[in-house]
Amino acid sequence: MGNDIILKTEGYEISFELKKKRELTTSLIATVGFSLAPTLGKVEAKAMPMPILLRDLEELTTYLEQHIAKLQQDHWSESDTFVPLDLQFQLQALAGEVSSPDDGEFGLRFMVNVGRPNDESGSVYVGGEAEVTLEQIQDFISSVRRVLMEMS
Repeated sequence: MGNDIILKTEGYEISFELKKKRELTTSLIATVGFSLAPTLGKVEAKAMPMPILLRDLEELTTYLEQHIAKLQQDHWSESDTFVPLDLQFQLQALAGEVSSPDDGEFGLRFMVNVGRPNDESGSVYVGGEAEVTLEQIQDFISSVRRVLMEMS
C-alpha cells in the first residue's frame, strides 16, 4: 500500500511518499521530497527512503495546528523547528496573518535531508521558505490524518 501526501506552498511543494512496512509496526517507510514551483526554476531533492514513526506524523499535525492558534493571538509568533526522530526533514512555521482557523497565511521553512557527501561529513539539507495558506495547511493535515486512520 502506498500513500502520497503533498503540501503545496506559494513557492514550493513538499511530498511524503509513504509505504506500509510488511510487518505490523508503528512506522511507515517515507521518501520525503522538495520541489520548487516550476515558475521559479527546476530544483528537486529527495531523501533516501527511511522509516518515519506514525507518532512523528501525528506530532507534525499538532505542531501546525498549535502554530495556527498562536498566530491568532500574535502574528509575529514563530514556532521552534520541527524535526522528526529520523532527521529526514526540518520544518519551521513562521510569522503570518491568521484571522481565524480557516483564513490566513504564514511563512513555512522546509528542508529535506539529502544525505552526506562522505562518511566524515555532516548531512546536507535542501529546501526553501515561502508563504502557505491555511487552506493548503488544512488540506495537508487532512491527508496526514487520513493516512493515520488507514494505518490504525
